Amino acid sequence: MSEDVVDEETTRLRALGARVRQGARDLLPTTSVTLRGGEVAVAVGPPGGGHTSLALALAGRLRLDAGRVELDGDASPRALQAAVALVDVPGVSEPDEMVPFRTILGEELAMAKHKPSAAAIDGWLGEYDLGPGITTEAVPPGPRLEILARMALLRPGTRHLVLTYPERLGLPVAQWLDIAEDLAGSESRPGVLVTASAAVSIPAGVRTFTIGPTEEA
Repeated sequence: MSEDVVDEETTRLRALGARVRQGARDLLPTTSVTLRGGEVAVAVGPPGGGHTSLALALAGRLRLDAGRVELDGDASPRALQAAVALVDVPGVSEPDEMVPFRTILGEELAMAKHKPSAAAIDGWLGEYDLGPGITTEAVPPGPRLEILARMALLRPGTRHLVLTYPERLGLPVAQWLDIAEDLAGSESRPGVLVTASAAVSIPAGVRTFTIGPTEEA
């Protein structure tokens, strides 16, 4: 896989042979990923914990047994945690399905250091034609992913997003890829990594990586 010319102002998030083990099994098999600001990339792997473990590793929230994760050469957990936002990650940042979605929006606004006023929350709901009392489980998958990702971008210092396994919500590739590309093309130009199963067909031209070792690695 060739390295493209990178603008000096573009940030780069990299996992270099990152591996996490628990006893005799791999939580994250040896994986290498490169994500640049303003770019969409896809990490492909079998359904299971590898998707969540990769997200946690990229965000500096999981201790590695081998390899390295770095942001522009800085491998400190503090730098990674400040710059990498995890969006709707199962068991980590996935919202409670039974909670009113406005409650989730209020929490996200507070995390982004925005005032979680009723008016602000109603504005987000209204933008997507969502009722004021809708529960999280009733929010259509597309708006759910897009709203949570956009809110993550509001957090100070966010430079990269990880969207974990959106097909589990029933989203087709074209839809989650459109959302990811819109996010990457927004004013702050974050890097957007999406994890997916090998069952989906990723369009040509989208940078892809494998969760686990490859011949190229």
